Amino acid sequence: MTAAVVPPQQRWPDLFWSAPELELRSSWRRELPPDVCDEWQSFVAREPGVTAAVFVWDPVRLPRMAAFGAELRQRLVAGDGLGLVRGAAALGLDEEQQRCLYVALGCALGEPMLQYGRIYPVVDRGASYKTQSVPVSMTNAETAFHTDSSAVDVVPDFVGLLCEEPSARGGDSLVSNALRVHEVLRREAPEALVVLESPKVRDVVTPGTEKTRANLMRNRFPVFAPSARPGGVLFRYMRYWIEVGQEKAGMPLDAAELRAFDVLDELLARPEHVVRFRLEKGDMLWVNNRVLAHNRTGYEDTPGNTRRLQRMWIQVPGDARP
Repeated sequence: MTAAVVPPQQRWPDLFWSAPELELRSSWRRELPPDVCDEWQSFVAREPGVTAAVFVWDPVRLPRMAAFGAELRQRLVAGDGLGLVRGAAALGLDEEQQRCLYVALGCALGEPMLQYGRIYPVVDRGASYKTQSVPVSMTNAETAFHTDSSAVDVVPDFVGLLCEEPSARGGDSLVSNALRVHEVLRREAPEALVVLESPKVRDVVTPGTEKTRANLMRNRFPVFAPSARPGGVLFRYMRYWIEVGQEKAGMPLDAAELRAFDVLDELLARPEHVVRFRLEKGDMLWVNNRVLAHNRTGYEDTPGNTRRLQRMWIQVPGDARP
């Protein structure tokens, strides 16, 4: 007899949340455990001059952090898919000590990816990603729902953000469940899903890759692809870079493809798929970049208030995956 195939939403039910369901859970909103806080306070007392640039991760020296990271990693991969970790602001750390704490938790989750450096400042630099080939992290615009990295060979498992200074005007965080959107597409718009499962060219923007036509044409992959990871689907999306990439390749999106992206954008923005919250100073947000899309509302810096975050890209080692 052939064994029955268990649908992904039954194998990993926690990952297929709706926004109302997620709001009722406490599992994704976490306080730094007291033992982790105590351990970190002892660490910075022993090494008062430590900086994020020179910090060396050692799980033997920080076993409580390592254990918390392993638990959080499990929830990110096969549970809620996101984790909002609060409590760092209450520890009385200076800026570098807080960044080191963030880096330490990132290392406890997996291996930091270095395409933009170990940590990367997310601040408005007066740029526009629609007129320059720059990451949206350099702008203050609403980004539309997307996943990080438009490079075919660069797939962060997790995206982390440390809030060092929130914006007084905008900048709220939005996370949408692409797995749930995939199920809606399969049931209600299969013709759009066919388009989204076919490879699309992305513009070349990630540092380290020369902007040649050969690299452009190689930088081609689908929005939705099968995956052996929890959820059963790999989601990779940033509409603007797809439209620009297809245009540069001489293959502008046709009417059917544009309609498919319109359907996807509408579903990603539906309230039942989106959880919205505000990052405060010291908050750390970790998002599964393979199954969830993220966004932010536009914001405006003002005299005395400059929104400033630090970003990490994390890759989970094979032996640490559920």
